[in-house]
Amino acid sequence: MRTTGRARDDGRTAAVLLGTSVGGHAVAGYLWWRLRRARAALRELDTTRRAAAETGERYRSLFQYHPSAVFSLDLEGRFVEANPAAERVSGYAARDLIGMDFARLLEPAQVDVVGAAFLEILQRRAQQLETVVVRPDGSMAEVSVTGLPIVVDDEVVGVYGVAEDITARNRMQRELTRTRRSAEQASEAKSMFLANVSHEIRTPLTAVMATTELLVDSGLDPEQERFAEAVQRSSQRLLRLVDDILDLSAIEAGRATVHDVDLDLTNVVGDAVALVRPVAAEKGLTVSLGVDPDLPRHLTGDPERLAQVVTNLLDNAVKFTPEGRIRVGVEVAETRASTTKVVVRVEDTGIGITEEQQPRLFQAFSQGDPSITRRYGGTGLGLAICKQLVTLMGGSIWVSSIPGEGSTFAFAVPLGRPESGPGVGPEGGPEVGPAVS
Repeated sequence: MRTTGRARDDGRTAAVLLGTSVGGHAVAGYLWWRLRRARAALRELDTTRRAAAETGERYRSLFQYHPSAVFSLDLEGRFVEANPAAERVSGYAARDLIGMDFARLLEPAQVDVVGAAFLEILQRRAQQLETVVVRPDGSMAEVSVTGLPIVVDDEVVGVYGVAEDITARNRMQRELTRTRRSAEQASEAKSMFLANVSHEIRTPLTAVMATTELLVDSGLDPEQERFAEAVQRSSQRLLRLVDDILDLSAIEAGRATVHDVDLDLTNVVGDAVALVRPVAAEKGLTVSLGVDPDLPRHLTGDPERLAQVVTNLLDNAVKFTPEGRIRVGVEVAETRASTTKVVVRVEDTGIGITEEQQPRLFQAFSQGDPSITRRYGGTGLGLAICKQLVTLMGGSIWVSSIPGEGSTFAFAVPLGRPESGPGVGPEGGPEVGPAVS
């Protein structure tokens, strides 16, 4: 019996010791877990502090080295901080700005406007405006200001601002505006002068041409008739030059207009071709005309302006083609519900134009090669007028050329399509005309 009781006591002791051992390990484990949590929290706190410090340094660098004036204001509109650029823009040292009301820096006429913008920012509405800052020495700086609310814990505690000095930029813009206005006035004065002089020349010239025409028909002997015809030709060339100058003046002054009337493009181009054929024939040149069979016979546009462009291109082709041929083509490039885009090409086998010379062709008083004026004559106005007129009609003009082989001048213009009229079938289809040669 004693042995059994001792055994039970030993068992209780062992259980107590075992419980004590297990409890000690549990406490130790818990303490170890808490220690690890504390170390992790410390590391996280250290990382957060370093990130906050880095963010603060980044902000400080941005604030310190920003090329524009950066500043903050309290709710009363007084400066709380200002960077070095703010000192340069305002003319005040940062220590003098701190605590100063921003209104003291402004031109008196700007105070109300900027004050209203400040109140808008306090209502969490960002603002951007231009104003004028008056420096201590009396000089002024024009600035573009962006204002933003400073919000902490969902409460507006101040205003953050960035001001860019735009004095030089605005001064340059004003100077450019003045220069452009002066150039426009000079151009207008030049155009008016050319127009007035041209009109003054045109009046006596018309009388000279009429008198010469009567003289030719008065029964002159062959030598006298040859002299009179020479006067006629020179008068016609001079009249053409005067007309070109008048056209250029009207275009540059914005007085040139185009009309939209019914026209037959085949006839318009055909008449221009007929005018140059005699001159071309004297040089031994052949002139042909091909018309796209899909070209509608009845379109709308400005027949006079179209004829003027085609005639100028043909005159150039005849002038710069010593031998060979000139071919004119009219084709349909695009057909829409209310318009038909047509392309007119004038091809020649003349002297050609280099790639370097081509960009200058459509400039007024310019020719591809200065020696051309001496060899072939001309003022360089024809192609410039063609470009202006084609642009006025909503089209475009271009050239392709190979020196020594010839050139192709082409222009494309949109022409209207009348709803009904002679030559238009019930479905709106065109009457097709044959090619003219």
